[in-house]
Amino acid sequence: VLDAFGEAPSPDAIKMFETFCLVLGLTIIGILFVIYGSLSFNDLDVLKRLSFLFFVLAGFFALPDLIAFLKGDPTAPLPVIILGLTTLGLFFYGSKKGTL
Repeated sequence: VLDAFGEAPSPDAIKMFETFCLVLGLTIIGILFVIYGSLSFNDLDVLKRLSFLFFVLAGFFALPDLIAFLKGDPTAPLPVIILGLTTLGLFFYGSKKGTL
C-alpha cells in the first residue's frame, strides 16, 4: 500500500481503495457462483465453450500482474501470480479437452 499511496494516504484514497476491494471481491464471488452453476450442464460442447469463456475472463484478471511483472513494477506476491496462471491453464485445458 505504501508503494501506491505513500506514507500518509488521504482519506479519499483510502475510501476509494476500500470501495475497489469491495467491488472486486463481490465480482469474484459472483464469478464463482457462475462457475458453480455451469457444473449443471451436461453437453460437452457447452462445457468446452464455457471453459473457454472462463479462460478469457481469468486471462483479464491475470494480465495486470503479468504486465506489471514484466515492467518491473510492484505486483501481487509470486504465489498469487502462479495460482492465477494455474487457473488460467486449467480453464484452457478444459476448453480443449472438456475434462480435467
